[in-house]
Amino acid sequence: MKRLDFNQLATFVAIVDAGSITKAASSLHRTQAAISIQLKKLEEGTGKRLLNRSYNNFTMTNEGEILLSYARKILHLSEEAFQAISGDEVSGVVRFGIPDGYARAFIQDSLRQFIHRFPKIRIQIKNENSHKLFQSFDNGELDLILATRDPQESGGDLLRREKMCWVAAKEFHLDTTKPIPLALYEQGCVYRHHVIENLQQNGKECFVAFECQGVTGFDIAISNGLAISALSESLVKEEWRIIKPSEGLPDLGFVEIEMHTSPGDISEAVRCFAEELALTINNI
Repeated sequence: MKRLDFNQLATFVAIVDAGSITKAASSLHRTQAAISIQLKKLEEGTGKRLLNRSYNNFTMTNEGEILLSYARKILHLSEEAFQAISGDEVSGVVRFGIPDGYARAFIQDSLRQFIHRFPKIRIQIKNENSHKLFQSFDNGELDLILATRDPQESGGDLLRREKMCWVAAKEFHLDTTKPIPLALYEQGCVYRHHVIENLQQNGKECFVAFECQGVTGFDIAISNGLAISALSESLVKEEWRIIKPSEGLPDLGFVEIEMHTSPGDISEAVRCFAEELALTINNI
């Protein structure tokens, strides 16, 4: 029976997370040659090319994407098994920030499971939109945030990429010849500007009918037919409808969801929670 080598999988994950073989070698305190050999052996063992490599850069192949998902699960289970029998419980505080939409879509079940597995870790959650979370993070008030990618904020790890969808109540009739009522986050939200700008560039008049601070505002505005909005796929509720391209609204592309952790050394509690968060969102 063929089996994957655990150390090779750990090296593969380190390369992907670091973004290059050079950075992975530094984080693992090994030479670049040793890291390259581990990757080569893993590719030879699987019989598949996992990374398309260029000078100090790479893109993942389809096989690499598939293996990465399994590798993260294997490493995660190994750590969980060790902690279950070692008797050394991780403790500490994790100051975590997340928009309420992502909290509802991604972490409710996994958060309960994490707290059960690590009863000595205390999670302190701040629920704000991404713009305000970045401010708190930059001020050192948070250890870890999950946020919508902002081009002005560097250093995040991409966890998920989703299509942006126009959504409305199922009975809502969209008339693009009239000003379009919108439900949007308050000023400072990256996608507020993106939505309005795209409509204006396509000759569509619009106005903010409902300025929201969280998902409750969107629920009220959209479900009651007061406004339409643009949200990532995972935030679309069953009682809404996705507005079709044929109805005349512009394509808004994709939204990218990133995890940012404090620079420098992080605590074991933060590291454990960051790994759990990445594993959960990568596999939804």
